[in-house]
Amino acid sequence: MSDTISREERQEAAFLHGQEVASMKQREKLLDQPLVLLLVVGSFLAVSTVIAKAAPQVGWHPLALLQWSILGGATGLYLITRLASLGKGVRQGGAVIGLDRRLVIYLTLSGLLFIAPNMIAVVAAPRVGAGFVSLSFAFPLVLTYALAVLLRLERLQVLRGAGVLFGLAGGVLLAVSGAELSVEASWWSMVALSIPVFLAVGNIYRTLKWPEGAKPVNLALGMMATGFLALGAFNLAIGVPVVPQDWSTAAVGLLVAQIAIFAVQYGLYFRLQQTAGPVYLSQIGSVAAVVGLGLGYLVFGEIPNAAKLAAVASVGAGIVLVTLGRRFG
Repeated sequence: MSDTISREERQEAAFLHGQEVASMKQREKLLDQPLVLLLVVGSFLAVSTVIAKAAPQVGWHPLALLQWSILGGATGLYLITRLASLGKGVRQGGAVIGLDRRLVIYLTLSGLLFIAPNMIAVVAAPRVGAGFVSLSFAFPLVLTYALAVLLRLERLQVLRGAGVLFGLAGGVLLAVSGAELSVEASWWSMVALSIPVFLAVGNIYRTLKWPEGAKPVNLALGMMATGFLALGAFNLAIGVPVVPQDWSTAAVGLLVAQIAIFAVQYGLYFRLQQTAGPVYLSQIGSVAAVVGLGLGYLVFGEIPNAAKLAAVASVGAGIVLVTLGRRFG
């Protein structure tokens, strides 16, 4: 009887293990789908922008919150990869970083191109609105595609070219939507529109110089580490207070939320770039624009005007055309 029970228990355990493995493989397959990665990373980008705007309300300087969120996100991502039995790959990546000068340069430049638009976003969001900043992330699509064609990473394709034109139209509409801002906010809106330049250059650079054999998660960790060091030095130089005015529940909660978002967002960021390429990756800003506009209304009551709504429609059309162009090109 005991042998029978033991055998049945072993069979049940084997069955459950098989189900767990199958479920894990299904999740991994899902995360290899460019559209799924695009929607997840883009949505998290929008949420992080909204959190940046909320930071001063709970006593955080936005740049200080960004600094510790990047460090926490990198730490969380490392722990996640270890728990997912990817520790061996991370260790190899760390060894290469210490020995390969080209990889160090790659991670340094990637980190700077990553941190610059994030810094602009968190500082500009309280002045021009989370919705506006989120929309400014929509336009790397235009610049990335143009650079990719010029550098012959991609050929000129009708559907994708049309999608880029729709994105450009959205940019014009976004600029028009900021006409009612104050003088200071109007200046910050122009600064926010430099975000696409940094992102587009970063998209192309990471593809052109992708280190041979490097794993996406290792590059993400290296980029975040570099970004943290650069931002930490900048905050120290200009005297940014690196802790909140009060360690309230809201201040801690905002930090924990941003850390969790960054761990997932940038854990999948390089995976999307490797899977779909720089032009498709650049659409995360388009997703963030649409999601961020909705969150700006729901969280802060930012009512989008007609120009912003038209920009959303134009961005949506651009996403559809660029996606179709990738599929049929």
